[in-house]
Amino acid sequence: MSRKYEEITAPDVGDFCYITDNTYPKEEVVKMEADILKSLKFEMGNPTVKTFLRRFTSVAQTNNKSPNLQLEFLCYYLGELSLLDYNCVKFLPSLVAASVIFLAKFIIQPMIRPWCATLQQYSGYKPADLKDCVLIIHDLYVSRKGGSLQAIREKYKQHKFKYVASMPSHSEIPASYFEDLKE
Repeated sequence: MSRKYEEITAPDVGDFCYITDNTYPKEEVVKMEADILKSLKFEMGNPTVKTFLRRFTSVAQTNNKSPNLQLEFLCYYLGELSLLDYNCVKFLPSLVAASVIFLAKFIIQPMIRPWCATLQQYSGYKPADLKDCVLIIHDLYVSRKGGSLQAIREKYKQHKFKYVASMPSHSEIPASYFEDLKE
């Protein structure tokens, strides 16, 4: 099945039957492929920043009665900015997603520490683990870097995305926000 997913010219099911000396008929091979795809929910690629953002944004909003669309759109915006910056390539998608949550919460409520024990538990990251990535994405957000990202900025300046690309942000994130959480 991975050959069919990865190859430009996918092999025929009959080839697989032939290789196994017709141990399994074509119909059985196709049914098993379908069963495997269903159990994987058709998620055959590596997890992306967005995969982790879906989970982390729900954790970040556990105290909210309804979803905070501004937080969600801001997270997606920051995630898209990170995808287009070479400096973010070195970070795991889960770390980028956690950094995006941290930064989005900081932008929305700069006087409240953005990371909490629940986010640390679910993400597996301490605030100090996020610092380098958060600072890179913050520089992108406040336009200190990434002048070529205008299409993304314009997209998220629209009403349907709650104008998140136009939200002001403090120029500096307090160093204390990256310190270990107190129990």
